[in-house]
Amino acid sequence: MENKKLGVQSGLLAYIFWGVLGVFWELMHTVPAMDILSYRILWSMLTIAIILTIRRDWPLLFNTIKQLAHTHKLKWLILASFLISANWFIYIYMVTHQAATEASLGYYIMPLMNVVVAVLFLHEHLSKTRIVALTFVVIGVAILTFQTGSLPLNTLLMAGTFCLYSLIKKKVPLPALISLTLETLFVFPIAIIYLLLTPYNMLQGNPHVTVLIILSGLVTIIPLLLFAVAAKNIDFITLSFIQYLNPTMQLLMAIFVLNEAFTWHKAIVFILIWIGIAVFVYGSIQSARQTRQIQNKSRGRNI
Repeated sequence: MENKKLGVQSGLLAYIFWGVLGVFWELMHTVPAMDILSYRILWSMLTIAIILTIRRDWPLLFNTIKQLAHTHKLKWLILASFLISANWFIYIYMVTHQAATEASLGYYIMPLMNVVVAVLFLHEHLSKTRIVALTFVVIGVAILTFQTGSLPLNTLLMAGTFCLYSLIKKKVPLPALISLTLETLFVFPIAIIYLLLTPYNMLQGNPHVTVLIILSGLVTIIPLLLFAVAAKNIDFITLSFIQYLNPTMQLLMAIFVLNEAFTWHKAIVFILIWIGIAVFVYGSIQSARQTRQIQNKSRGRNI
């Protein structure tokens, strides 16, 4: 019971943290998105190095790299590294260009896009409720495309990159800190080269922005570690419910803190997505109940 309570609290904190993080990146809107991403990678790597040293996890890291190289799985972690970096870049770019509302829409779509990825790559069954849920999402995206005159590529790319990243993480499961270290390590040299070539210098900019850039590593790692605790101590269904707190917080931050316009056109799209999510969650609960009933019957027979 205590472990579940810890898991729920950690999950809530992680998703609230992610939900308000958009405001953090928007405070650095004067810095180009690619520069923010590169500094985020740099300071994340330095923060991780300190944590690994304190925890004495360097031998575990090197052993993990050897095992991944031996099993030919290292290439998948490298791909995951570039996917999550692309996801970070798109999100930072959207938030710093008055598109935080569209970014929150991407995070609402993401769980349903995971279903598509699971069907295409993992050959999972597509239930009737999931078909209905995906239909509402497709209609919502179609309306948004019609309203704006173009496909919401950034929103879909943000959701898509994270979906593929999640697929790789499922195929190559690793401890949270080690996984984060490897993902950061593979793009670290590229970030350093970019920062050496870019004209922007964090030390010559606004002191407040410089402090935020330095803190970017810490704000990247904290919610990921909280999420790792949550994933370890609570069931998938509970975690699935909590995850919608992230885009909800992002949407509220976009409207009430960043003062982005929320027109009735956008409201229609979000309502359709929310209906799709409601159908999806309902189907997930029903599926979980059926699974438990089957398991209970099997136990009864064994007794």
